[in-house]
Amino acid sequence: MFTHWLKIYSVPLALGIAGAGLYAGAANAGTCELADANRDTGWMLTFDDAQVSNCVFTGNAGTGRNKGTLDLTLNIASAKPIDIGFVQEVAPAEDSFGLRITWNLTVNNNYQVLRGIRGRAFDNTEKLDDDENEFVENAHPGFAHFHNDGTFNPGPFVGAEDCDCESDRDFKIKGEDHGVFSLGTGTVTGIGVHQIQEQGRVRSFSVSVEPLEAEVK
Repeated sequence: MFTHWLKIYSVPLALGIAGAGLYAGAANAGTCELADANRDTGWMLTFDDAQVSNCVFTGNAGTGRNKGTLDLTLNIASAKPIDIGFVQEVAPAEDSFGLRITWNLTVNNNYQVLRGIRGRAFDNTEKLDDDENEFVENAHPGFAHFHNDGTFNPGPFVGAEDCDCESDRDFKIKGEDHGVFSLGTGTVTGIGVHQIQEQGRVRSFSVSVEPLEAEVK
């Protein structure tokens, strides 16, 4: 068994993280530790708990690069993007491969017919290069980015072959233009999230996930 923490804090905590104006005016600020009995990543999430729920982190035991799996539910009720902060709680003592997890997103669609979702990473920390950090390379750039993990499945977005994301600042999971995901719930699996860590630096970032509406015929 693993232990899951889900804690509610006041809005000022969420306002303090790196991002693009995250949570300005948010009424329900929630947090979730990316830690369990197997692995403590040293990171946490912040979000509006009216938009995000069911946060569960399952750590991978040992010292492997992928630290675990994050399961999260996004409650989509409008075209408004859903902002999620990834907050590094303590600056590392040495350079490391950093936060590397697999992200599974359950989409609870109460809005309209969708053809997909798009996530964008907003990283206000300084971009690292391969001269200062041994882990930076073409496959793992020195900013918050995404990977297409081997467990990728587009779930309700039929026709999406991958997450259109490899080592980039955003991911796009798009199915048929006319859309096939109407009101209901479906789960996308296997989105890799990665941020290389630099000695003595807190490298928090945020991810904004927006629904992609179906084209009108």
